[in-house]
Amino acid sequence: MTSSSLTLWTPEQKQLIASTIAPGCSADELKLFAMVCQRTGLDPFSKQIYAIKRKSKQRDGSYKWLMTVQASIDGLRSIAERTGQLDGSESFWCGEDGQWQDVWLSSKPPAAAKTIIHRRGSQHPFVGVARFADYNAGQGLWSKMPATMIAKCSEALALRKAFPADLSGVYSGEELDQSDGAQVQPVTVSAEPAEPSQPALPAAAADDGTVAVSGVMKSGMKAIRGASTLQQLEAVGQRLVARHKAGDLTDDEQQALLRLMLDRETELTQSTQSN
Repeated sequence: MTSSSLTLWTPEQKQLIASTIAPGCSADELKLFAMVCQRTGLDPFSKQIYAIKRKSKQRDGSYKWLMTVQASIDGLRSIAERTGQLDGSESFWCGEDGQWQDVWLSSKPPAAAKTIIHRRGSQHPFVGVARFADYNAGQGLWSKMPATMIAKCSEALALRKAFPADLSGVYSGEELDQSDGAQVQPVTVSAEPAEPSQPALPAAAADDGTVAVSGVMKSGMKAIRGASTLQQLEAVGQRLVARHKAGDLTDDEQQALLRLMLDRETELTQSTQSN
């Protein structure tokens, strides 16, 4: 499968994704997931990328179910390999004594893992260090294979350092396991999801009772609508990911902007095909 655009998925594939790869996601969220698959070039059927519903704490202290797109470590490696600049990696583990070892033989979990990524043409390697206490979910594979799981976290950190343009905002499931929980809301999704209505843009109420949209949100909307090519739109998407990661955009704002990007992508694709 060379493209992961929702428009190229068959009805059977859509149903399979809705029930196994992106369980609990609405039709609108499936479209958003398809856009991320297309941007990253990862194939959900090869288990390179997933969509998980997670509880996200809001600014008012309440919790909301949001879709989180996460890549497998194989997916991250695939993106790095596609650059043609990945030149090998090494992983190490250490206990409380801080002595690094190239294999972990103790029955106790390691205190930390370190992965070194080598990139062709770079004068230095890229190092990612992950402490077990920071990522341990305390259940599942974290209990059965702690050394393997923390090594995946350190490798993901190192890969993003080595390939920031390609992996910015792309996180592995192991890095997210320690959050509020990858729980799934049961939602029935048909094989042919209905076209969603235009999403309302997140906004705050101003003192005069009108609706105020944040400055970053306005800039993102303007940039999306001003993109005249798919390449320009992709660059806008990368900038928005960085602003979201920096905390300048809320989760709701980021999802709304990504939906606008999906609509703009459709417009640009149709325009290209008609010319």
